[in-house]
Amino acid sequence: MKSLSLRWTTPLGLLLAAGASAEPAPVAARAAAAARSVLESLDEKQRRDVSYAFDDEERFDLRLAPLFLEGLPLKRMQPAQERLSRELLGASLSAAGLAKVEAIMSLEVEVERLDRERGGLRWFGRFLRDPKGYFLAIFGEPGDERGWGYRFDGHHVSLNYTVVGAALPSATPLFLGAEPRRVPDGWERQGLRVLAAEEDLARELYLSLDEAQRQRATLPFAPDRELFLGSGRRVALEGPPAGLPRAALDPDQKARLDALIGVYVGNVAAEIAEGRRRSIDVAGRDRIHFAWAGSAQPGQPLYYRVRGPSFLIEFDDSQDEADHVHTLWRDFAGDFGRDLLAAHYAAAHRD
Repeated sequence: MKSLSLRWTTPLGLLLAAGASAEPAPVAARAAAAARSVLESLDEKQRRDVSYAFDDEERFDLRLAPLFLEGLPLKRMQPAQERLSRELLGASLSAAGLAKVEAIMSLEVEVERLDRERGGLRWFGRFLRDPKGYFLAIFGEPGDERGWGYRFDGHHVSLNYTVVGAALPSATPLFLGAEPRRVPDGWERQGLRVLAAEEDLARELYLSLDEAQRQRATLPFAPDRELFLGSGRRVALEGPPAGLPRAALDPDQKARLDALIGVYVGNVAAEIAEGRRRSIDVAGRDRIHFAWAGSAQPGQPLYYRVRGPSFLIEFDDSQDEADHVHTLWRDFAGDFGRDLLAAHYAAAHRD
C-alpha cells in the first residue's frame, strides 16, 4: 500500500537517521540530480503519484508481469517530463543497457500484433500493450544520504535502483525480457533480437563443453518457467549450486562464461559495473556454476542459470514456442540495497 509521506516514521527510517558524511559516488550524484529534475518538472498530482517514502513496502515489490503497476506512467507525462525520466535511466544504466530498455519498450508494438495473430485469450493482452505503459516510482528524497531510490517497470522491464550514504548504488533486481525473441521475417523490424548476446554467448559456452562437462551442466528441462528461481522478493537458495563449476572449465570456456556474465554486468553504469566485477572476483570466480536445460538449437525452448556465491543470473525462453524471453539478475544480500542499509546501520552505530 502506498504511503505519500516522505518522512521516516518506522524503525527503518530511524535506522537511516545518521548518514555518512562522505561525498556520494559520482554515479549516485548524477542519478540524484536527474531524479530531482524529474520531480521539479511534475505538477502536484504527478508528484503525488510518483513519490513514495523510502521505507514503503512498495519498494520491495518485483513484478515480472505488467499488472497492478504503481507510480507515474510515461503516458501521463509531457514530452519534456518523459525525456527527463529517460535521462534518469541513462544516469544509472550503461549506453548498452539503456538501448536494451528502449528497444524492449518499443517491442510492445510487435507484442500487440502477436496477440492479435495468436487469437484466443490473447485478445485481453492487447489492452496492456503500450510503449508508454511504463511506470516510474521515486522512493525517498533524491540525494538524501539516509537512502533513496527509484523503480522503473512495465512489460519486460524492472529496474530497481537504491542509494544509501556514499556507497555505490545497488541496481538489483534487474529484469529484462523480450517478446518476440526475434521479430519475424516480413515484419518491419524483421530479425531484431534485443537479447541476442545473452542467448548466443550461453549457447556457445554450452556447445563448447565436452560430453562429461555437458552431463554435469545439464538440468532436466521444465516448461513454463518452472525452473525459474528468482521471481520472489528474496532469493535464498539452499544446498550446493546445480551445474558445472567454472573451476572445471578450460581457459577458453572460462573466458566464454566471463563474457556472458559481462553482458549482464554491462547493463549498468560503469562505476556500478566495476563494483560488481570486484565483488565477483572477491567471492571467487571459480565458485560460479553454469547450468543449462533444454535444446541447444536456436529458436527452441531453453533455460540457463549462472549462480555465484552472491548472485544469480537466469535466462528463460520456455514459453510461447520459445518466443518469449525473461532474464533476471539477483543479488542474494544486495537486492533493493539491503546490504547497503546493513552497512550504513553498522557504521552509524559504531562506537
